[in-house]
Formats: sequence, C-alpha cells, structure tokens
Amino acid sequence: MRLRLLLAYDGSRYCGWQIQDIPTPPPTVQAAVEAAVGRIAGRPVRVFGSGRTDAGVHAHGQVAHCDVPRRPGLDWRHALNALLPADVRVLHWQEAAPDFHARISALRKTYVYDFWQEKGFVPPRLAPFVWRSGPLDAGAMRAALPFLLGRHDFASFQNAGTEMESTVRELQAATLTELPPVEFMPPYLPCLRLTVTANGFLKQMVRNMAGLLAACGRHKLRPDQIPAILEAADRRALPSPTAPPQGLALAHVEYPD
Repeated sequence: MRLRLLLAYDGSRYCGWQIQDIPTPPPTVQAAVEAAVGRIAGRPVRVFGSGRTDAGVHAHGQVAHCDVPRRPGLDWRHALNALLPADVRVLHWQEAAPDFHARISALRKTYVYDFWQEKGFVPPRLAPFVWRSGPLDAGAMRAALPFLLGRHDFASFQNAGTEMESTVRELQAATLTELPPVEFMPPYLPCLRLTVTANGFLKQMVRNMAGLLAACGRHKLRPDQIPAILEAADRRALPSPTAPPQGLALAHVEYPD
C-alpha cells in the first residue's frame, strides 16, 4: 500500500529533512519518520518527501509517501505519533494511488517566512520560528515583490550545494502581510510574513529572497535593482546575505487531486 502522510515539524534540532549518508549521520526528519514507519511495518521503509527542507527549517505541511504492508483497521496517524519524537507530528494520512510521488506529483509549493521587527524582545515561544530582523520598511519590501513574480532564471538566488538541470522557476504568488498581534502582549512592531508560491524552489531560494527583501526594507537595496540581479544569474550578484533558517516553514504542497 502506498501511504501518503501530511507532516508538521519543528526543525530546530534537525539537520534538515534528508538523511545524510555518512558514518555518523546527524538527526534528520526523514530518519525519524523512517524509524517510526519501519517499526510498524516490521522492515526498513524508505520515505520520500515533497522537498528537502534545510537544517533549522520548519514545516506546517510537508507531504511524504512510502510503501508499507496493508494493516486493516490501523490508524497510521495515531500509531506513528505514538512513536515519533514530539517535534514531528503526522497531521493526516491516506492511501495514495500507486503512482503518487510526494515530490514528482507536486504542482506547486508554498513557503512562509516570518520577520520579527520588535527590537525590545522576542516571546520565547516564538523565538525558534522567526528571524529577529529589526524594524523594516514594509512598503519598500512590497514594492520589490512584483520584480520577483513570474518565470525567471533564479540562479542568483540559489546557494551552492545542489546541482540542478535548470534554475528557471515560476514564482506564482508573493505577499507580505502583518500578522495579528499576540493577545496580552504589550504593544510591539508587527511581525511580517512573506508568503511565496512557485512551481518549485532552488536551494535556499526563499531564504535568499527574504534576505533581499530585508535589504530593501532597510533601504540598502532598491527594488528596481532586482531585474539586474536576476539577469546576472549568479549568486555573487545578490549583495544581501541569506536569511537565517528559523524564520522559514514549508506551509503547503499542492497536487492535482
């Protein structure tokens, strides 16, 4: 049976999604899920994710699949959550078509990135999930978004480490919104959320977009400079640093069904 899983995880203590093939591999989300599925299946099981989140990156809606023995009456969510570490949860499960593939079948993915603007404090429960960016000009950041939308060669937004046949991607939607204030908190600058949807993303592409937008929000970069950065198709053309991983989360993966 092909099992389809919807997963959420706090990536703080993991070295990303993907298992690392080294003698003493660090903890990864894929390894944690495979260990739990394998205990129920009674044999090793390879679990395939929709994408490889980096070390420290979170997920609200990672999709994965694997082939397992049929277990009539088994609630896979309950069974897996009883075995998984507390920072990895199965939100939903279903039997998938035999040809379903979590990565190949995906139409588009949505990521969110949160900028914490308040300099005075970060609530402890939010600290692992935001970038403490400081005050930003949200208007300047929003003015930059149209330059990124559409089909482009995003090579300037790809960090080294993964070889790709093509670096062309289509950014289909991009918004910057203010999150509602946390109840019972003293007044503070609003947390900003970048939401981006594309037919695919390159290595650390969203974090590089977040870094660029922060540079625009600090008036270190003008939005009208973005076309030249894209045209260069070279990471060295992007002057802003890669934003840190903790502000990023894989939010949603869309499929034909």
